[in-house]
Amino acid sequence: MVPALVACLPVPDVQVPLLVQPPSYRVPLEQVAVETVWLETPAAPDTPSELNRAGVRRTHVPGVPTRVVVIAVPGLFGGAAGFDPLARQLVASEPGVELWAVDRRANLLEDREGIQRALAADDPEVARAYYARGGEFEPLDPASVPFMTRWGLEVHLRDLHVVVLAARAVADVVVLAGHSLGAGMVSVYPAARIALEHGGGLGEDHVDGLLLLDGSIGRTGAFGWVEQRVGAFGVTLVPTVSDLESGRVSPFLRTRLGFGPDLYLDHVVAAVYAALRPDELAPPALSTYPVTNRARAGILADDEYAFTPIFSASVGEAIGARFAGNLTAFVLTGADGARSRTVVGVADGAEYVDWSAGDPSREVTDLDDVIAGFLDPDSDVREWYFPLRLGVDLASLDPRLERAPGFVPMERIELPALAVGAGRGLITSPVGFQSYVNTRPGAPIAVTVIPGLTHYDIVMARANPTVPIVLRWLRSEGWLSPRPR
Repeated sequence: MVPALVACLPVPDVQVPLLVQPPSYRVPLEQVAVETVWLETPAAPDTPSELNRAGVRRTHVPGVPTRVVVIAVPGLFGGAAGFDPLARQLVASEPGVELWAVDRRANLLEDREGIQRALAADDPEVARAYYARGGEFEPLDPASVPFMTRWGLEVHLRDLHVVVLAARAVADVVVLAGHSLGAGMVSVYPAARIALEHGGGLGEDHVDGLLLLDGSIGRTGAFGWVEQRVGAFGVTLVPTVSDLESGRVSPFLRTRLGFGPDLYLDHVVAAVYAALRPDELAPPALSTYPVTNRARAGILADDEYAFTPIFSASVGEAIGARFAGNLTAFVLTGADGARSRTVVGVADGAEYVDWSAGDPSREVTDLDDVIAGFLDPDSDVREWYFPLRLGVDLASLDPRLERAPGFVPMERIELPALAVGAGRGLITSPVGFQSYVNTRPGAPIAVTVIPGLTHYDIVMARANPTVPIVLRWLRSEGWLSPRPR
């Protein structure tokens, strides 16, 4: 009778909230140095020699011996400067740890001359004139870069391996990190067969651990889509290899859905104005309503006013604005998108739209960091010309890599991994990492999801809770000295 009664009792399901502390800095953030170099990589088919390069944006504390290098691979449309806030905080919290953010070879195709001229002249109008239609800037003609159709996963993994070897030459521990689509690349690198002339073995033999940031197999790569077009609203987002090789589609991704070079030029010009003339009203050519330059940059960057909140950061709020709804955000992201709005003008009683940092518990990323990323002379927070072949190759992989040429099955990989999701991003619960965990049964994989962060907050938030989580994992693996008790 008693056992039967016990069997009928409800099983407790206590949900323990995640509580993490902000980073604790051992050196001031101002002492952290950043430098960018381009490393020569193996030649890609038909590619001009000057484009066979991989960028490394090294963040470190000068004079401190290197113990651990974290190599960070950006996601779709992402550039190395997008890791700057996370990199500075991580390095300042644990000197001796360095973060090397990767710029892919496509970043070399960007024309940043207008930015540099404007900053040198202290005149944002220089940038607007340079990038305006009919100005000096010439958008990249897809027909001029047919070699980009060959810039697939194999080419990018070879490029990445060059960075891994450079890190291995200076550090005892090398951790490979990836954000979004970069996490998909990082997930498969350990299973890649490495050519003998580049060290041989598997990728796993050259790194010590993996860090996945709001991305993984099954979410940002390895979907098993083979020769299958993927589109939305009548626009082909992921074509087939045949589409690319025949020239039927552009070799770099550009769509009418708000992604691509045109959008990023708008962000670049807005960032120049916000940096040089933050409190002045934006020129009429850039806005149909009165808005400060800082507010315009914030509206373009913030999750509340974006096409979809997932792929934006929480940087503040527009004040004195008149709003309309944002149906697309609601359709794509559900409840979180219901908060999204579109700024359509100036509210009654206000003279212009301005910007506020907003509630710091929700607006966790500093707009100044976003602006600075667009203006850095050596790198960018965005990748203007994302090579579609890389996306096609990643999408076509079988998640288990059981029959993938150039790879061993994923179940053979034994590297420890830390997977961190964003509560308002792509992976909002541990279930989002389940496919990756299932490809590596029994492997040491730790999973954490940080509530309240968007997809970009996870790498750009100030006082980023990702930092202490990563450092605790590094200590648990024995790669850092234990924290003093």
